[in-house]
Amino acid sequence: MAHRKKYLGAVLVGVMALSTALIAAPAPSKWLSTVTVTDKGAHILGNPAAPNKVVEYLSYTCGHCAEFEAKEVPAFNTKFVATGKASLEIRNMVLNPVDLTAAILARCGGKRKFFGNQRHLFATQAIWIDNIKNISAATRDKLKAQDYAGFMIGTFDEIGLGPIMQQRGITPKQAKTCLANKLAFDAVFDMTESGSALGVSGTPAFLVNGVLQDHIHNAAELQAVMQ
Repeated sequence: MAHRKKYLGAVLVGVMALSTALIAAPAPSKWLSTVTVTDKGAHILGNPAAPNKVVEYLSYTCGHCAEFEAKEVPAFNTKFVATGKASLEIRNMVLNPVDLTAAILARCGGKRKFFGNQRHLFATQAIWIDNIKNISAATRDKLKAQDYAGFMIGTFDEIGLGPIMQQRGITPKQAKTCLANKLAFDAVFDMTESGSALGVSGTPAFLVNGVLQDHIHNAAELQAVMQ
């Protein structure tokens, strides 16, 4: 009996210690799930009133952008976005018609899906970029005829973006509805034109607190120019 009491006592101490640890564990940052959309259609992750406002101009067909997303954005989000010290705004710098297709797909499903869609498109970039060779002459002719929605829908089918977006819970029918959305098309193009007017000439490019930076390659360099 004494052995049993000693054992139960040890178990109780362990349970109490575990409970204390669970209670003391920090709650997930609300800023990592706070997404707002500007009046220009750009998406902002984090504290809208953050003292540091970082804007990234990116292209979904840009290899350096994919690398930055994979290697630098997680650390930046953990250190600065999660703590409310910085927000991260994404603006499009469309470099080609396939990039336009991906940019509009990233917006599909509403603001809550945007940053996850973006991560997934960059993570699978090598797959769908390699399939660009599969774009048919008929689809290319739609681009020549300025049937942009027709081109994007054809591209969506022919480079394998359907299964990729289904992994994000977006059906081909939903995706094609997004690709035919004139408002999304206009927002992406307007951001591209505004970026060019600011002097953005390559991607990724960054505005930090309103100042265009031409030397940012990693999160540490972003930190160096923040307040």
